[in-house]
Amino acid sequence: MSAMTEDGTRAITVTPQLVRDMTRDVATLLLRTWQTLALWGALGLAIVVATRPTDAFGAVVVCVAVPAVALATILGTRRSVRRALSVAFAPGATVEARVEPDALCTSGVLGSSQTSLTAYRELRVRGSAAVLRLRGSRAFVVLPSSLFTDEDLAVLREGVTRG
Repeated sequence: MSAMTEDGTRAITVTPQLVRDMTRDVATLLLRTWQTLALWGALGLAIVVATRPTDAFGAVVVCVAVPAVALATILGTRRSVRRALSVAFAPGATVEARVEPDALCTSGVLGSSQTSLTAYRELRVRGSAAVLRLRGSRAFVVLPSSLFTDEDLAVLREGVTRG
């Protein structure tokens, strides 16, 4: 549950459950991008072409290799996300966010920032996580979605589209 101050800043205390939930939701968002899906398709095709399963053994290798690579990708992504979120959102820490008409102000374990909404190119929200992708970069900002009201998310979406 988040608390709000007079200036509109919302604050939450991070729990281990929040980190687990955010890990699941951020990993899911990252694994469902068109680039990742295209990579999996290309990888599957490459394995089929490289092994040319003309016999039963080759077909079994393909049927095992493609899911194994997909599973390794999923587990690796989740592990990477969990590590990053565990640093940025240490259980017991307080995280704050305030949406202004032109900026997103955040504060947490790693410091504070005030970023123009036009610096972001995309906002995706899934369950416990809000993911903002930075314009001109592959980098992104992850925040607990409970820091934002529906109105905040509307302002963020409008600011992202303006940029």
